[in-house]
Amino acid sequence: MWKDSYQTTMKFNLFWRKSVDRSKRFLLREKQAVNTIGKTPLHASLVKNAEELTERLGGSSDFAACHLTCLDRSVSLFFLRSLADLDRLNRQVITPLQQRAGLFPTVQPSPVTGDKEERDLLLLIQESIVSASDIHRVEDWQTAIEQILHGKALLLVDGETAGLAVGVKKENGRNIEQPETEISVIGPKESFVEALNTNIGLVRQHLRDPYLWVESVVVGRRTKQETAVLYLMDVANPSIVEEVRRRLSCIETDSLIGQMQLQEYLEDNSFSLFPQLRPTERPDVTCSYLIEGNVAVMVEGASHALLLPITLFQLLETVDDYYTSWQYATLIRFVRMIALFFSITTPGLYLSLVAYNPELIPTRLLISMDAARVKVSFPIFMEIFIMEIIIEIIREAGVKLPKPVGQAVSIVGGIVIGQAAVDANLVSPVTLVIVALTAISSFTAPVYYLGITYRILRFFLLVCSSFLGTYGFFLGLLLIHAHVARLVSFGVPYLAPLSPLRLRDWTDMLVRIPMKKLQTRPTFLRTRKRKKAEDSPMMHRDRRNR
Repeated sequence: MWKDSYQTTMKFNLFWRKSVDRSKRFLLREKQAVNTIGKTPLHASLVKNAEELTERLGGSSDFAACHLTCLDRSVSLFFLRSLADLDRLNRQVITPLQQRAGLFPTVQPSPVTGDKEERDLLLLIQESIVSASDIHRVEDWQTAIEQILHGKALLLVDGETAGLAVGVKKENGRNIEQPETEISVIGPKESFVEALNTNIGLVRQHLRDPYLWVESVVVGRRTKQETAVLYLMDVANPSIVEEVRRRLSCIETDSLIGQMQLQEYLEDNSFSLFPQLRPTERPDVTCSYLIEGNVAVMVEGASHALLLPITLFQLLETVDDYYTSWQYATLIRFVRMIALFFSITTPGLYLSLVAYNPELIPTRLLISMDAARVKVSFPIFMEIFIMEIIIEIIREAGVKLPKPVGQAVSIVGGIVIGQAAVDANLVSPVTLVIVALTAISSFTAPVYYLGITYRILRFFLLVCSSFLGTYGFFLGLLLIHAHVARLVSFGVPYLAPLSPLRLRDWTDMLVRIPMKKLQTRPTFLRTRKRKKAEDSPMMHRDRRNR
């Protein structure tokens, strides 16, 4: 028996290795098929280079070329009008080149030997003529075309096998505004925008630490989205940072539009309803997690940062928990957790008690509930299900419509439809109260995607209760708990510090203790530095000296 199981295991391992090898060979062929440009060097002839670029990009109407003469040498600029800032290009590149159109001394005596040596024209243009700050050397076709597609201007000189990529990208972006999904009553009123450099600057304004490192990775074979990884080098766990790099480098896709697609690629379990990364649009929240030892990932064109690793209890925290007193923050945390529990369990529990176990309901309450449902023709399951669907339709309509109209539709639609449904004997008043309480409780979710998870789990428990009653309700809760207990986020258990139990980390889980006592980082992150800062002498001053 033992030999059979051993042979089965060995066969499975051999089959798995062969599958992995086939996948690697397939990905290698895909890379070679897509990357047809290659790292071939540029031509020495400016005419050949211009023909090559025109062949590759000349079919686009926004592709442009500018031919000049600088220091008696032919110089050409290639750029995309839709991405380049034409005013910066003319002021920083074209005008300085035109002003140096005179004779250029191609040789000069060496100060040591007296021999004549040639001057590097590209180096002279980079150091003395072009006034742009973002400029670097390009020596192959792949890098040259990628730089043009990123909004830079490619400067080529006749007789040179290299070029210069000049940063003249047009900055199109909206102003920094108030957060929409993470509103704070007392905290700062600024949020991320779609420009990656602006978002990194917002983080550095809050976290002025030289150990804040930013690493850039390009993801997407066609979209070429620039992705930034932010972490504190002397705090973050090196294994977590390395795992983030590995997962980003393993992403094989043509396009990466926003942070939600990147989140699905980075998550350990993409089929889970629970988010294993926390999206945030607030720079202050990002900085607080970086100080704790987490890692932040930002994408060009996305107005949210992804924080990892994350736990369920960190998803239940809000920014106002740290901008108010610790007593009020603790109270609000308990209220929030109770409300979120109600948003999941109330419809299913109500259905299981009324339809299967009415003896568990107090007699007077049961009599009033039966009297309210006498004229209702639908079964209790259909009654709740229809009202839940109506609430979801009203919620979705309120989100998609303009904000002033959406608020009016949500309020008026809920009141009118609910009252009309009760008057038409389609639902009972008790069911309407249960559905309304559930909908309001779901709005207390600090993270938008966590609220979506609770809305889906609500229907799951409702279906379980309709089949098996109270047993089905508790069985559904058990399945949800078992699934959550199996989840991990970059090696960190999803239920930490509750499972595995770490009492040291409970100081900022259910109860938020005073800030001067929060001097240690979570143990489940396994950070390089356990303490945030050394204890101040003022914290331990003698009471007798007061």
